[in-house]
Formats: sequence, C-alpha cells, structure tokens
Amino acid sequence: MTPPTPPTPSAPATVAGRALSDWSREGRFGTWYALGPADADEPPLGVLRIHRALLTPSGAQERLTSAVRSVAKLRLPGVPATVDLVREAGDVWLIVARPPVRTVADLLATGAPGLDGGSAASVLNETAQTLLALHAAGLAHGSLTPDRVVLAPDGTALLTEAALATALAASDASPQDADVTAWASLARTLGTAWAAPGTPAAELLARCSATAGSDGLAAARTTLTSGRTALPRDFLRRAALRTAAAAASAELAEPATESAAPAEPTEPAPLDVAPDARDTVLGKRHRTAPATPLTPTLDGGEEADEIVLRFGPGVPRSEEEALRALWEAPAPAPAPVRRRRRRAGRLVAAGALAVVAVVLWLLLRPTPGPAVTAVRVTAPPQRLTCGGTADVTGVVTTDGHAGPFKYRWLRSDGQRSEVLTRTARGGEHEVAVHLRWTVRGPGRFQGTAHLQVLRPGTPPLEAEAAFTYACAG
Repeated sequence: MTPPTPPTPSAPATVAGRALSDWSREGRFGTWYALGPADADEPPLGVLRIHRALLTPSGAQERLTSAVRSVAKLRLPGVPATVDLVREAGDVWLIVARPPVRTVADLLATGAPGLDGGSAASVLNETAQTLLALHAAGLAHGSLTPDRVVLAPDGTALLTEAALATALAASDASPQDADVTAWASLARTLGTAWAAPGTPAAELLARCSATAGSDGLAAARTTLTSGRTALPRDFLRRAALRTAAAAASAELAEPATESAAPAEPTEPAPLDVAPDARDTVLGKRHRTAPATPLTPTLDGGEEADEIVLRFGPGVPRSEEEALRALWEAPAPAPAPVRRRRRRAGRLVAAGALAVVAVVLWLLLRPTPGPAVTAVRVTAPPQRLTCGGTADVTGVVTTDGHAGPFKYRWLRSDGQRSEVLTRTARGGEHEVAVHLRWTVRGPGRFQGTAHLQVLRPGTPPLEAEAAFTYACAG
C-alpha cells in the first residue's frame, strides 16, 4: 500500500518550456496534466508530476529512470510514447505523447453510448497484448485499473503507467501476477457493463476472465481471439470507441496563463546524469526554465534522443487490415464445395479433374521459402531536413532458393508495420526491402528503424539503423 503523500505544492505555469493546461487528473503516482503544444498544429502532450514522497527512498529516482528507459526501448504501440523525463521546479516530470483522456473509467462512469461487447473485446485484446509484451521483457504494468487504460484517437487502448508501480511502490506480490488478476477483473467489469446479459459476447468475456485466473493471460487472449465470432460483425470498426476518444479534446482546458506564480523550487538530491544525455529531444530551445533530463545514456552508446517527440506517417497500411492483424485467430475453414451429381460422364469428368489437379499442384504447390542467413539495414547518412523522407533499406541474405519470406519493420516512435511478405527469385542471394519514413515539424529527431525477418520455429533475424532529422521551423 502506497503511504499517504503530503499536499503537492502548486504547479508551475510551464514545464520544459510548454504551458500546463488547467486540466488535471490524479493518478496513483502523482498528478497528470495536459502540456501545451509547441505550435497550433500539434496535439497536447501529457505530463505526470511524480509525488515527491515516492522519490525520497534510496534509489527511487534511479529505479524510475531505469523503468522509463526500459519501457521506451520496447517501442510498444500499446503504451504512449515517452517524450522526456525531467527535473524542474523541485519536481520530477514524466512527459508522454498524449494526456490520459478518455480513460475506460470515464466511459464506465458516464455510460458512453454505443459501447458493446465488441468494444470491450477490443480494449481487452489490446491491453492483453501490451501486458504480454511487458512480461516477456521482464517488466510489468502494475496498478492496472480502468483509470490507467486510455483511448488513443483511433479508439485503441493504451496503458499509461507501465512499470511505474515496480519502480515506485514496494510490494510483496508479483507485479506480473497482479497484472493478470487486474486484467481478469477488467474483463468481468467490461463484460457486465458493455455486453448484454446472456449474449454470446457476455459469455465469451466471462470465459476469458475465468481463463486468465486459471491458465494465465496468454490462454485468456487465445480464448478471446478464437471466440471472435461471438462479437458484433462490425466490432473492428470500433465506432463507439472512436467517438468517445474524439470527445476527449473537450475535456482539455486552455493552457494556464504564464503569469501564474511558479512553485518555489526545492531540488531533490542530484542524480548521476550522464553529461551527453542533457540535450534530449525537447532541446534547450524549447525550454524557458532549466530542466534537467533524468534519462541517462542508454547501454551500448545508444543515446536518450531515441525517446521521440514527433514523427511522420511512415509505413503506409490499411487501417482495417492493421486492426485485423491484432486478432491473430485461425482463419475459418472453407465451406465444402457442393458436389455435383451427374448421371453421365462421371468417370471422364473425374479423370479430367484429377489431371488438372495434378498439374495445378505441380504449378502452385507451396514452397518452403529460402533459408535466411543474415540481415542488415542502412539509413541515409545525411541529415534529413524539414519534411524529409528517409529511405531505410534492409538487405536480406538467403541461400538462393526461390520462395517467400516474412518480415516487419519496427520504428523507434512506437509504430510498426504488419507482417509483410516478399518473394525471392531463384539464385537471388540478396533481397532488398524498404521503409520510407517521413518526418515533419520543427525540432531535432533521431529515428531508428528495426527490421525483423521472421523464421518459423526459430528466433527472428534482426538489424537496425538510425538517421537524424533537424528542422529550424
């Protein structure tokens, strides 16, 4: 149990040079605010002011820094992208890509119209994927309650406080087990609130909750995806969730005036911050008051600039196909072909069909595909300027056999492509694949493109490359 925290001093007018909105929301580890955009074309950011009392125990600030860095390196689409972690006006502030509105708790409290069993299943599927990815990396979300699940503009579900519980709140319980228990509770809650009693959707969600408790989260998600026929046909369009997310902008007040009196700064104990990590993505030109970045240099010389502020559209993809890719369930078996009974010429027809079938099998039989032996990625060496597009090239080395192989791109801004297929020709030992990544807006940015070539039964082969972007505006 987190001990009670003393009253928080009044908030300053700005953080990292950006105006704080009057909107705020209390969280388990501090107070969330909206952070004004640098220009009118940008959406507001979200910023969490960490309770000072949580940072006083020995090593708490270092654990927080490590947790934020570890989650950011995973580049999970189900977690708001981390922008910065700074110390300013006597407080530690975690800046992320969006304010936490609307949350699932908001929808449960207000009874948003149109939400149904498909809406619940979408939220549960996406949160389960994020939790499983965190657990696979040895992390956990912790404190997973409906007010920690926020909707992105497209209606997908994001987890807002990943790994903060393990960094800031001491507990004897396993945080991963706590995540599974909380997810099972969320499934029961949404199934009761959004699915009509006695319907196949309600029964599916209840079964998912029970499966999580008995067999774990992975089994529960498999139960959910394999039972998708119990959900409304148009649930992938998530129309009600999109509408609820669009209403979030009305909850954000105008930024507070800069004449507000800032709190008297009382700096916490200084951290051991690497000198080369002080100029992060926000940069000095975005700050009107000193702010010390807490994120240190990453292992292997990778800079903290990987934590990004903005990004361009990058990988083009069909939105509906991308949503379908979130539901990895086996395709339904094709309906059996209706046999035609003919009284005459059955033997002749059967013989002709057999010949055709053999020819088609020889022509169209699936090939095992080439053996992939290596992969490398190159990015443009020159710095991109305003609105530039980076053509990132992956080169896949094979044994020269003809056939398809599967791959996907992961970007350091949290975006990823669906699984793509490329067919190699016979005798072709090197096959090139491309990612075109467009960046717009003023500021500095380092983008890292990560290529995974998937191989059945074995770990994927991976490589990455980075490019830089600078635009004075």
